Amino acid sequence: MLSHKIHKRALGFVAAATLVYGVSLVSALDEPFQQPPLELIASDFLPKSVLSGEGYAVDERVVNDGTQNTYTIKSDYGVLTVTGGYALLARIQEIKATRALEQLKDSDEFKDAAKGAVTGMVEGGKALWDEPVDTTKAAAKGVGRWLSNIGSSVTSEDPHQDNAFETTVGYDVAKRGYAVAMGVDPYTDFEPFQERLGEVASATAAGAMVTSMAINVGAAGSLVGTAATVTRLASMQNLLKDNPPSALTKLNRETLLAMGIGGYQADALLKNYNYTPAEMTMICEALKWMGDITGREIFVAYAASAPDRDVAQFLQHYAEMLSDYIATVETGDIVDISGNAWLVSRSGSLVGAFPIDYLAWVEGVAETTGAASEYVSGHGIKRKELLLKGKVSPQARAALENRGWKISENVRLASPADAASS
Repeated sequence: MLSHKIHKRALGFVAAATLVYGVSLVSALDEPFQQPPLELIASDFLPKSVLSGEGYAVDERVVNDGTQNTYTIKSDYGVLTVTGGYALLARIQEIKATRALEQLKDSDEFKDAAKGAVTGMVEGGKALWDEPVDTTKAAAKGVGRWLSNIGSSVTSEDPHQDNAFETTVGYDVAKRGYAVAMGVDPYTDFEPFQERLGEVASATAAGAMVTSMAINVGAAGSLVGTAATVTRLASMQNLLKDNPPSALTKLNRETLLAMGIGGYQADALLKNYNYTPAEMTMICEALKWMGDITGREIFVAYAASAPDRDVAQFLQHYAEMLSDYIATVETGDIVDISGNAWLVSRSGSLVGAFPIDYLAWVEGVAETTGAASEYVSGHGIKRKELLLKGKVSPQARAALENRGWKISENVRLASPADAASS
Protein backbone atom coordinates (compact mmCIF):
# COMPACT_ATOMS: atom_id res chain seq x y z
CA MET A 1 0.00 0.00 0.00
CA LEU A 2 1.45 3.36 -1.05
CA SER A 3 1.92 5.84 1.79
CA HIS A 4 -0.30 8.94 1.80
CA LYS A 5 2.52 11.13 3.12
CA ILE A 6 2.81 13.27 -0.03
CA HIS A 7 -0.85 14.14 -0.42
CA LYS A 8 -1.00 14.99 3.26
CA ARG A 9 1.74 17.53 2.62
CA ALA A 10 0.62 18.57 -0.83
CA LEU A 11 -2.47 20.22 0.51
CA GLY A 12 -1.46 19.97 4.14
CA PHE A 13 -0.94 17.36 6.82
CA VAL A 14 -4.69 16.66 6.70
CA ALA A 15 -6.28 19.44 8.67
CA ALA A 16 -8.94 18.67 11.26
CA ALA A 17 -12.33 18.20 9.60
CA THR A 18 -14.01 21.50 8.78
CA LEU A 19 -17.34 21.94 10.57
CA VAL A 20 -20.16 24.03 9.18
CA TYR A 21 -22.95 24.65 11.67
CA GLY A 22 -21.81 21.58 13.57
CA VAL A 23 -22.01 19.29 10.53
CA SER A 24 -18.96 17.93 8.71
CA LEU A 25 -18.53 19.69 5.35
CA VAL A 26 -17.66 16.38 3.73
CA SER A 27 -20.66 14.45 5.06
CA ALA A 28 -23.03 17.37 4.51
CA LEU A 29 -22.26 17.50 0.80
CA ASP A 30 -22.24 13.68 0.70
CA GLU A 31 -19.94 13.25 -2.30
CA PRO A 32 -18.14 9.94 -2.73
CA PHE A 33 -14.40 9.98 -2.33
CA GLN A 34 -11.94 8.34 -4.66
CA GLN A 35 -9.99 5.65 -2.85
CA PRO A 36 -6.20 5.72 -3.19
CA PRO A 37 -4.02 4.20 -4.39
CA LEU A 38 -5.32 5.09 -7.85
CA GLU A 39 -3.93 3.40 -10.96
CA LEU A 40 -3.12 5.81 -13.80
CA ILE A 41 -1.31 5.67 -17.14
CA ALA A 42 2.10 7.30 -17.62
CA SER A 43 1.42 8.35 -21.22
CA ASP A 44 -1.46 10.51 -19.95
CA PHE A 45 1.12 12.64 -18.13
CA LEU A 46 4.33 12.37 -20.16
CA PRO A 47 5.18 12.96 -23.83
CA LYS A 48 6.59 10.11 -25.88
CA SER A 49 10.06 11.67 -25.77
CA VAL A 50 10.14 11.29 -21.98
CA LEU A 51 8.54 7.85 -21.74
CA SER A 52 11.64 6.12 -23.10
CA GLY A 53 15.19 6.86 -24.13
CA GLU A 54 18.61 5.28 -24.31
CA GLY A 55 19.05 3.15 -21.22
CA TYR A 56 15.56 3.50 -19.72
CA ALA A 57 11.81 3.16 -20.19
CA VAL A 58 9.03 4.45 -17.93
CA ASP A 59 6.44 1.79 -17.09
CA GLU A 60 2.93 2.73 -18.19
CA ARG A 61 1.45 1.79 -14.81
CA VAL A 62 1.44 4.71 -12.41
CA VAL A 63 0.24 4.69 -8.80
CA ASN A 64 -1.23 7.88 -7.33
CA ASP A 65 -1.84 8.61 -3.63
CA GLY A 66 -4.34 11.42 -4.19
CA THR A 67 -1.85 14.05 -5.33
CA GLN A 68 1.49 12.60 -6.44
CA ASN A 69 2.32 9.92 -8.99
CA THR A 70 4.81 7.17 -8.27
CA TYR A 71 6.59 6.08 -11.45
CA THR A 72 8.59 2.93 -12.18
CA ILE A 73 11.63 3.19 -14.44
CA LYS A 74 13.18 0.13 -16.04
CA SER A 75 16.78 1.12 -16.65
CA ASP A 76 20.27 -0.16 -17.33
CA TYR A 77 20.81 0.41 -13.61
CA GLY A 78 17.90 -1.67 -12.39
CA VAL A 79 14.24 -0.98 -11.64
CA LEU A 80 13.85 2.46 -10.08
CA THR A 81 10.84 4.11 -8.43
CA VAL A 82 10.38 7.84 -7.94
CA THR A 83 7.53 9.94 -6.55
CA GLY A 84 6.59 13.13 -8.37
CA GLY A 85 6.95 14.19 -11.98
CA TYR A 86 9.82 16.49 -11.05
CA ALA A 87 11.68 13.57 -9.44
CA LEU A 88 11.08 11.44 -12.53
CA LEU A 89 12.62 14.05 -14.82
CA ALA A 90 15.57 14.52 -12.47
CA ARG A 91 16.22 10.76 -12.44
CA ILE A 92 16.03 10.58 -16.23
CA GLN A 93 18.55 13.42 -16.43
CA GLU A 94 20.83 11.46 -14.09
CA ILE A 95 20.52 8.31 -16.20
CA LYS A 96 21.45 10.24 -19.34
CA ALA A 97 24.39 11.89 -17.59
CA THR A 98 25.60 8.54 -16.23
CA ARG A 99 25.57 6.99 -19.70
CA ALA A 100 27.47 9.97 -21.08
CA LEU A 101 30.15 9.58 -18.40
CA GLU A 102 30.42 5.86 -19.13
CA GLN A 103 30.97 6.56 -22.81
CA LEU A 104 33.64 9.08 -21.94
CA LYS A 105 35.67 6.50 -20.03
CA ASP A 106 36.65 4.84 -23.32
CA SER A 107 38.01 8.04 -24.85
CA ASP A 108 41.75 8.61 -25.26
CA GLU A 109 41.42 11.98 -23.53
CA PHE A 110 40.05 10.38 -20.39
CA LYS A 111 42.66 7.63 -20.39
CA ASP A 112 45.49 10.16 -20.70
CA ALA A 113 44.01 12.28 -17.92
CA ALA A 114 43.53 9.26 -15.69
CA LYS A 115 47.20 8.26 -16.05
CA GLY A 116 48.32 11.50 -14.48
CA ALA A 117 45.60 11.68 -11.88
CA VAL A 118 47.15 9.35 -9.31
CA THR A 119 50.61 10.91 -9.58
CA GLY A 120 49.16 14.39 -9.50
CA MET A 121 47.02 13.70 -6.45
CA VAL A 122 49.95 12.16 -4.56
CA GLU A 123 52.34 14.98 -5.49
CA GLY A 124 49.72 17.62 -4.78
CA GLY A 125 48.97 16.16 -1.37
CA LYS A 126 52.69 15.85 -0.56
CA ALA A 127 53.25 19.48 -1.51
CA LEU A 128 50.74 20.63 1.07
CA TRP A 129 53.18 19.43 3.72
CA ASP A 130 56.50 20.10 1.93
CA GLU A 131 55.59 23.62 0.75
CA PRO A 132 52.55 24.60 2.80
CA VAL A 133 52.57 28.36 2.22
CA ASP A 134 52.92 28.58 -1.55
CA THR A 135 50.82 25.52 -2.28
CA THR A 136 48.00 26.61 -0.03
CA LYS A 137 47.88 30.00 -1.76
CA ALA A 138 47.66 28.34 -5.13
CA ALA A 139 45.12 25.73 -4.12
CA ALA A 140 42.73 27.67 -1.95
CA LYS A 141 42.41 31.30 -3.12
CA GLY A 142 42.42 32.37 0.51
CA VAL A 143 43.78 30.52 3.52
CA GLY A 144 40.82 31.28 5.75
CA ARG A 145 38.30 29.97 3.27
CA TRP A 146 40.34 26.84 2.62
CA LEU A 147 40.85 26.10 6.30
CA SER A 148 37.15 26.67 6.91
CA ASN A 149 36.26 24.20 4.18
CA ILE A 150 38.68 21.59 5.54
CA GLY A 151 37.52 22.10 9.11
CA SER A 152 33.90 21.72 8.11
CA SER A 153 34.74 18.53 6.23
CA VAL A 154 36.17 17.04 9.42
CA THR A 155 33.56 18.21 11.94
CA SER A 156 30.25 18.65 10.11
CA GLU A 157 27.32 16.33 10.82
CA ASP A 158 25.93 17.08 7.35
CA PRO A 159 25.93 13.78 5.40
CA HIS A 160 26.50 15.73 2.18
CA GLN A 161 29.68 17.40 3.46
CA ASP A 162 32.81 16.85 1.36
CA ASN A 163 35.52 14.46 2.55
CA ALA A 164 38.50 16.35 4.04
CA PHE A 165 41.24 14.88 1.84
CA GLU A 166 39.02 15.09 -1.24
CA THR A 167 38.37 18.75 -0.45
CA THR A 168 42.12 19.34 -0.22
CA VAL A 169 43.03 17.85 -3.60
CA GLY A 170 40.08 19.37 -5.45
CA TYR A 171 38.21 16.14 -6.09
CA ASP A 172 34.88 17.43 -4.78
CA VAL A 173 35.26 20.73 -6.62
CA ALA A 174 35.54 18.75 -9.85
CA LYS A 175 32.53 16.60 -8.96
CA ARG A 176 30.36 19.62 -8.26
CA GLY A 177 31.46 21.35 -11.44
CA TYR A 178 30.73 18.44 -13.73
CA ALA A 179 27.41 17.57 -12.10
CA VAL A 180 26.09 21.12 -12.38
CA ALA A 181 27.31 21.39 -15.98
CA MET A 182 25.20 18.33 -16.80
CA GLY A 183 22.11 19.66 -15.03
CA VAL A 184 22.33 17.18 -12.16
CA ASP A 185 22.21 17.85 -8.42
CA PRO A 186 25.80 17.22 -7.24
CA TYR A 187 24.40 15.55 -4.12
CA THR A 188 21.95 13.18 -5.80
CA ASP A 189 21.50 9.79 -4.17
CA PHE A 190 21.65 8.04 -7.56
CA GLU A 191 24.66 5.82 -6.94
CA PRO A 192 25.56 4.90 -10.56
CA PHE A 193 25.96 8.59 -11.37
CA GLN A 194 28.00 9.27 -8.24
CA GLU A 195 30.32 6.35 -9.03
CA ARG A 196 30.97 7.44 -12.63
CA LEU A 197 31.28 11.06 -11.54
CA GLY A 198 33.88 10.06 -8.96
CA GLU A 199 35.99 8.33 -11.61
CA VAL A 200 35.87 11.40 -13.82
CA ALA A 201 36.64 13.78 -10.97
CA SER A 202 39.70 11.71 -10.04
CA ALA A 203 41.13 12.38 -13.48
CA THR A 204 40.51 16.09 -13.07
CA ALA A 205 41.42 16.82 -9.46
CA ALA A 206 45.18 16.99 -10.09
CA GLY A 207 44.72 19.47 -12.91
CA ALA A 208 44.40 17.04 -15.82
CA MET A 209 41.40 18.77 -17.33
CA VAL A 210 39.17 16.65 -19.53
CA THR A 211 37.75 19.22 -21.92
CA SER A 212 35.02 16.97 -23.28
CA MET A 213 33.57 16.69 -19.77
CA ALA A 214 31.29 19.63 -20.44
CA ILE A 215 28.82 17.11 -21.82
CA ASN A 216 25.56 18.44 -23.10
CA VAL A 217 23.12 15.73 -22.06
CA GLY A 218 20.12 17.97 -22.66
CA ALA A 219 16.91 18.29 -20.68
CA ALA A 220 14.76 15.25 -20.01
CA GLY A 221 12.53 15.23 -23.06
CA SER A 222 10.47 18.08 -24.44
CA LEU A 223 7.80 18.36 -21.76
CA VAL A 224 7.17 22.09 -21.58
CA GLY A 225 8.23 23.63 -18.32
CA THR A 226 9.40 20.43 -16.67
CA ALA A 227 13.11 21.18 -16.99
CA ALA A 228 12.80 23.99 -14.44
CA THR A 229 15.24 22.34 -12.07
CA VAL A 230 17.89 22.12 -14.80
CA THR A 231 17.36 25.80 -15.61
CA ARG A 232 17.59 26.78 -11.96
CA LEU A 233 20.72 24.71 -11.49
CA ALA A 234 22.26 26.54 -14.45
CA SER A 235 21.27 29.94 -13.04
CA MET A 236 23.13 29.12 -9.82
CA GLN A 237 25.95 27.22 -11.51
CA ASN A 238 28.81 29.17 -10.01
CA LEU A 239 27.21 29.25 -6.56
CA LEU A 240 26.85 25.47 -6.42
CA LYS A 241 30.13 24.72 -8.16
CA ASP A 242 32.37 27.00 -6.12
CA ASN A 243 30.96 26.39 -2.64
CA PRO A 244 31.13 23.20 -0.57
CA PRO A 245 28.11 22.32 1.59
CA SER A 246 29.48 24.19 4.60
CA ALA A 247 29.80 27.40 2.60
CA LEU A 248 26.35 26.96 1.08
CA THR A 249 24.90 26.54 4.56
CA LYS A 250 26.54 29.78 5.67
CA LEU A 251 25.29 31.65 2.59
CA ASN A 252 21.79 30.22 2.97
CA ARG A 253 21.68 31.19 6.63
CA GLU A 254 22.69 34.74 5.75
CA THR A 255 19.95 34.83 3.11
CA LEU A 256 17.32 33.66 5.60
CA LEU A 257 18.41 36.09 8.31
CA ALA A 258 18.42 38.98 5.81
CA MET A 259 14.74 38.38 5.07
CA GLY A 260 13.86 38.45 8.76
CA ILE A 261 13.79 34.75 9.57
CA GLY A 262 14.80 34.05 13.17
CA GLY A 263 18.08 32.28 13.79
CA TYR A 264 16.46 29.28 15.46
CA GLN A 265 14.01 28.89 12.56
CA ALA A 266 16.79 29.18 10.00
CA ASP A 267 18.87 26.57 11.79
CA ALA A 268 15.92 24.18 12.05
CA LEU A 269 15.52 24.30 8.28
CA LEU A 270 19.23 24.16 7.46
CA LYS A 271 19.76 21.13 9.70
CA ASN A 272 17.04 19.12 7.99
CA TYR A 273 19.27 16.82 5.94
CA ASN A 274 16.37 15.37 4.00
CA TYR A 275 17.21 18.21 1.61
CA THR A 276 20.40 18.12 -0.43
CA PRO A 277 22.55 21.28 -0.21
CA ALA A 278 21.43 22.18 -3.74
CA GLU A 279 17.74 21.79 -2.87
CA MET A 280 18.21 23.85 0.28
CA THR A 281 19.88 26.59 -1.74
CA MET A 282 17.00 26.57 -4.22
CA ILE A 283 14.47 26.97 -1.41
CA CYS A 284 16.38 29.88 0.09
CA GLU A 285 16.77 31.53 -3.31
CA ALA A 286 13.06 31.03 -4.04
CA LEU A 287 12.17 32.71 -0.75
CA LYS A 288 14.51 35.58 -1.60
CA TRP A 289 12.92 36.01 -5.05
CA MET A 290 9.54 36.48 -3.37
CA GLY A 291 10.64 40.01 -2.54
CA ASP A 292 8.89 42.29 -0.07
CA ILE A 293 6.20 40.03 1.38
CA THR A 294 5.20 38.86 4.83
CA GLY A 295 4.89 35.30 6.07
CA ARG A 296 8.05 33.70 4.74
CA GLU A 297 8.75 32.42 8.24
CA ILE A 298 5.57 30.34 7.88
CA PHE A 299 7.00 28.56 4.86
CA VAL A 300 10.36 28.10 6.59
CA ALA A 301 8.66 26.36 9.52
CA TYR A 302 6.59 24.30 7.09
CA ALA A 303 9.68 23.21 5.13
CA ALA A 304 11.75 22.54 8.25
CA SER A 305 9.40 19.74 9.28
CA ALA A 306 9.84 17.66 6.11
CA PRO A 307 10.16 14.08 7.41
CA ASP A 308 11.76 12.43 4.37
CA ARG A 309 13.18 12.90 0.88
CA ASP A 310 9.86 12.70 -0.97
CA VAL A 311 8.30 15.48 1.10
CA ALA A 312 11.49 17.56 0.96
CA GLN A 313 11.52 17.42 -2.84
CA PHE A 314 7.84 18.34 -2.97
CA LEU A 315 8.40 21.36 -0.73
CA GLN A 316 11.39 22.54 -2.75
CA HIS A 317 9.22 22.64 -5.88
CA TYR A 318 6.34 24.15 -3.91
CA ALA A 319 8.63 27.01 -2.84
CA GLU A 320 9.61 27.56 -6.46
CA MET A 321 5.99 27.64 -7.68
CA LEU A 322 5.00 30.14 -4.99
CA SER A 323 8.03 32.26 -5.81
CA ASP A 324 7.27 32.18 -9.54
CA TYR A 325 3.65 33.19 -8.92
CA ILE A 326 4.65 36.09 -6.69
CA ALA A 327 7.39 37.29 -9.05
CA THR A 328 5.57 36.93 -12.36
CA VAL A 329 1.80 36.94 -11.70
CA GLU A 330 0.91 38.84 -8.54
CA THR A 331 2.55 39.51 -5.23
CA GLY A 332 0.95 38.51 -1.96
CA ASP A 333 1.63 37.28 1.54
CA ILE A 334 2.00 33.77 2.95
CA VAL A 335 -0.56 32.75 5.56
CA ASP A 336 -0.90 29.76 7.86
CA ILE A 337 -4.13 27.78 7.50
CA SER A 338 -4.30 24.80 9.83
CA GLY A 339 -0.54 24.39 9.68
CA ASN A 340 -0.26 24.77 5.90
CA ALA A 341 1.33 27.57 3.86
CA TRP A 342 -1.02 29.36 1.43
CA LEU A 343 -0.77 32.67 -0.42
CA VAL A 344 -3.17 35.61 -0.17
CA SER A 345 -2.69 37.86 -3.20
CA ARG A 346 -2.83 41.63 -2.90
CA SER A 347 -5.99 41.67 -5.04
CA GLY A 348 -7.75 39.44 -2.54
CA SER A 349 -7.41 35.84 -3.73
CA LEU A 350 -6.43 32.82 -1.69
CA VAL A 351 -3.98 30.97 -3.92
CA GLY A 352 -2.60 27.46 -3.69
CA ALA A 353 0.11 26.90 -6.33
CA PHE A 354 1.10 23.26 -5.97
CA PRO A 355 3.47 20.95 -7.90
CA ILE A 356 0.82 18.23 -7.82
CA ASP A 357 0.75 15.49 -10.47
CA TYR A 358 -2.90 14.46 -10.21
CA LEU A 359 -5.36 15.87 -7.70
CA ALA A 360 -8.01 13.34 -6.73
CA TRP A 361 -11.09 13.82 -4.57
CA VAL A 362 -9.85 12.18 -1.39
CA GLU A 363 -10.69 12.91 2.22
CA GLY A 364 -7.50 14.82 3.01
CA VAL A 365 -8.05 17.17 0.06
CA ALA A 366 -11.67 17.75 1.08
CA GLU A 367 -10.74 18.56 4.66
CA THR A 368 -7.82 20.83 3.83
CA THR A 369 -9.62 22.82 1.14
CA GLY A 370 -12.56 22.98 3.55
CA ALA A 371 -10.33 24.60 6.17
CA ALA A 372 -9.09 27.01 3.49
CA SER A 373 -12.68 27.89 2.55
CA GLU A 374 -13.46 28.65 6.18
CA TYR A 375 -10.41 30.94 6.32
CA VAL A 376 -11.66 32.77 3.22
CA SER A 377 -15.07 33.34 4.80
CA GLY A 378 -13.54 34.68 7.99
CA HIS A 379 -11.08 37.10 6.38
CA GLY A 380 -13.09 38.81 3.66
CA ILE A 381 -11.15 37.21 0.81
CA LYS A 382 -12.84 37.50 -2.58
CA ARG A 383 -11.69 34.42 -4.47
CA LYS A 384 -10.01 31.06 -3.94
CA GLU A 385 -7.83 29.45 -6.58
CA LEU A 386 -5.84 26.27 -7.08
CA LEU A 387 -3.01 26.27 -9.61
CA LEU A 388 -1.73 22.77 -10.27
CA LYS A 389 1.37 21.76 -12.20
CA GLY A 390 -0.42 18.55 -13.17
CA LYS A 391 -4.00 17.47 -13.65
CA VAL A 392 -7.20 17.23 -11.62
CA SER A 393 -9.63 14.32 -11.64
CA PRO A 394 -13.17 14.98 -12.92
CA GLN A 395 -14.51 14.12 -9.45
CA ALA A 396 -12.16 16.57 -7.73
CA ARG A 397 -12.90 19.32 -10.23
CA ALA A 398 -16.65 18.94 -9.82
CA ALA A 399 -16.46 18.83 -6.03
CA LEU A 400 -14.12 21.80 -5.71
CA GLU A 401 -15.91 23.97 -8.27
CA ASN A 402 -19.17 23.28 -6.42
CA ARG A 403 -17.41 24.70 -3.36
CA GLY A 404 -16.42 27.87 -5.21
CA TRP A 405 -12.84 27.04 -6.20
CA LYS A 406 -11.31 28.13 -9.50
CA ILE A 407 -8.95 25.41 -10.73
CA SER A 408 -6.17 25.70 -13.31
CA GLU A 409 -4.25 22.60 -14.35
CA ASN A 410 -1.01 22.05 -16.30
CA VAL A 411 0.17 25.45 -15.05
CA ARG A 412 3.58 26.66 -16.23
CA LEU A 413 4.76 29.83 -14.51
CA ALA A 414 7.64 31.92 -15.80
CA SER A 415 10.59 31.91 -13.43
CA PRO A 416 12.69 34.90 -12.35
CA ALA A 417 15.65 32.52 -12.47
CA ASP A 418 14.88 31.72 -16.10
CA ALA A 419 14.70 35.42 -16.92
CA ALA A 420 18.01 36.07 -15.20
CA SER A 421 19.74 33.29 -17.13
CA SER A 422 18.32 34.19 -20.55
